[in-house]
Amino acid sequence: MGAWQEFLRITAALDEVVHQPVSDHNRASVIENIDKLLETRANLLPKLKTPSKEEETLVKEVKQRDLKINQKLELLFDRLKRDMRNNKKQKSSKQRYVNPYQSVSSYDGIYVDHKK
Repeated sequence: MGAWQEFLRITAALDEVVHQPVSDHNRASVIENIDKLLETRANLLPKLKTPSKEEETLVKEVKQRDLKINQKLELLFDRLKRDMRNNKKQKSSKQRYVNPYQSVSSYDGIYVDHKK
């Protein structure tokens, strides 16, 4: 199998993984699969040579799939960032609910004379 055909096969597998539905339960496994496929693709890049006339169609298909993959990855990671921000906000809101007077200074209402 040629290097470009192998690259297209890995790209197609990556396209399938990226376009599967992602929930909170399977997010970690999906990201792990994406990471493995991207690493495999990166290792294959140095082996790629200038495509021949027959391989030009493979290269065009790889480019088209790559655009779709990049768009979907952007959406996936934006969603992940949003979920992380929301989780952080929920944590701080929960802590403020549990201990509402934590941010009040201990000097509140006390007169401190700085003169000696």
